[in-house]
Amino acid sequence: MPNSCLDDRNMINLLIYVFVLLFLIIVLSTIFTSIITRKIKRSIPKFGKTTVLQDAEIHWYEAGQGRPIIMLHGLAGNLRNFTYALTEQLDKDYRVIAIDRAGCGWSKRSKPEIATLQGQARIISEFIEQEQIEKPLIVGHSLGGAIALALALEYKNQIAGLALICPATQPVDKVPDIFRFLNISSPSLRFFVAHTFSSFIGILTRKDTFEIAFAPEPVSENFSIRGGGDLAFSSNAFIKTSEDLAFALSSAPLLVGREQELDVPTKILFGEQDEILDAKIHGEKFAKLSGAQIKILSGKGHMLPLTQPEECSAFIRHMMNETSI
Repeated sequence: MPNSCLDDRNMINLLIYVFVLLFLIIVLSTIFTSIITRKIKRSIPKFGKTTVLQDAEIHWYEAGQGRPIIMLHGLAGNLRNFTYALTEQLDKDYRVIAIDRAGCGWSKRSKPEIATLQGQARIISEFIEQEQIEKPLIVGHSLGGAIALALALEYKNQIAGLALICPATQPVDKVPDIFRFLNISSPSLRFFVAHTFSSFIGILTRKDTFEIAFAPEPVSENFSIRGGGDLAFSSNAFIKTSEDLAFALSSAPLLVGREQELDVPTKILFGEQDEILDAKIHGEKFAKLSGAQIKILSGKGHMLPLTQPEECSAFIRHMMNETSI
C-alpha cells in the first residue's frame, strides 16, 4: 500500500480519536456541571419570600421593623452577601430587605433584556410598588450601585436616597480578570459553556477568584455557603451573570452625563484598594460630577458588606438619619 494512503488513514484515525476524546470531555463536563449545580442548590437553599411580578420572580429576605432599607447586590452576588453580617447590624432599628436581583440567586427573570441597568431598575420599582414599601433607602453594592443609580434617575419619587458601597458608576473599558470568562455576547455560546465547562472552571479557580474579589482583605469565613459565594458556580448562575455583564456594559453609557440629574441624597463608601472597581474613577470622579459625598476606607477592598459590616452599618445609619422624614 502506498505511503500516502497510510498517511491519510493515520490522519483520519487521529482525527476520529481527537473527536471522540473531545466528545467524552464535553459529556463528562456536562455531567459534572449538572451534579455541582444540584449540590449547590441543596447547600444554599431559599430562605426568604417570593414576590411575583410581570417579568420576574423576586426572592427576598426581610428582618426588623421601622423605616425600610433595600439592599441590591453586585455581579455574581446574591442576598446572602448582605445577610452574612450586615443585616443583623441594622434590623434592630429598621426594616431591612435584601433582594436576589431578577435572575440572580433564587430569583427569576422572563427574558435576558431585563438585565440592562434600566430594566433591573424597573423591576425594583415594581417590587417596591407591589410590596407597598414607602420611601426605602437603597443600598447598592458594586453592580447593585449602578442599578440603584438608574432607579434614582428614573423613579426618584419612590425612594428616600442612595447609600452606595463600592458602586459601578462609570462605563467599564476593561472587564476585571475574574469576570472575563463571563464576557460572552452570544446566547448560544453562553448556554453551551454554562452547561459544560462553567462549573468545572469555576470550582477550579474558586480560591483565586474569591481572593481577588476580597483583596487586600482576607476572604470571609465560609463565604462559599454562608455568604452565598458558591451560587455563582451553578449553570443557571453562569448564564444570568454573563447576561448581567453583557447588558450592563451595553446600557451603562446611557447613564453617563446624567450625574447632575441625581436629585436624591447620595453618599458613597469605597475601599481604597478595591481591585474590582477603581475608587478614584467610580468613587471620587462620580462624587465630583454628582455632588455626592464620599468616604474612602484606607487599606480596604471591594467586599465591604462582608468584611466591614460595622463600617457599612454606620454609613447606612448616617444616611437614614439624613433622609429621615
